[in-house]
Amino acid sequence: MKVFGVLALFLLPAALLAQSPVAASGGEASLWAGAEATAFNPDWGCSSASPFRCYHNWLAGPTAFFDFNARGKWGMEGEARWLDWHGDGAMTISNYLLGGRYRVVQFGRLSGWAKMLVGGGWIQTPFYPYAGSLKGSFLAYAPGGTLEYPLGHKIALRGDYEYQIWPSFNGGSTYATGTVVQHDNGLTPNGFSVGITYRILGQ
Repeated sequence: MKVFGVLALFLLPAALLAQSPVAASGGEASLWAGAEATAFNPDWGCSSASPFRCYHNWLAGPTAFFDFNARGKWGMEGEARWLDWHGDGAMTISNYLLGGRYRVVQFGRLSGWAKMLVGGGWIQTPFYPYAGSLKGSFLAYAPGGTLEYPLGHKIALRGDYEYQIWPSFNGGSTYATGTVVQHDNGLTPNGFSVGITYRILGQ
């Protein structure tokens, strides 16, 4: 099911672009896709959800994404992320998210975008399936921001920050840095990604 979800994320904007009169007439519509390297604070086993804290507990992995820019400042974004590395006790998190994006600033060639995505988050806590651990999926909201700088006509450097909100997550408690951390009021994984995006279709 996850494979079909990823395929749907990437094929939907391509279908939309193929039917877009803006793209057909050489307008502003475009489809970009790319990959990033990601590092997240999973908000598990840490007394702070800050992306600049608890480096020993960060999760890392690849992110695949698309950006469909319809016209003007509006667009759509979809992403699939697999944070399978560096996790304490084989902890992992993955996401499949889709939503809107809006260009909030243009400074020379550098552009800044705000986004709001929604979808699913999958988690396996440390030392699963032992007592006190869990594995499951949860609804996730993900506001964030993206900076893009073109390196050529079809390729751009991209940096991204995302703050995820898992409102229904309830995972008990962990002991971190001398503090008992409760996980009964949701989870907020967040962090940074850096990568390359490539224009597939459009202007």
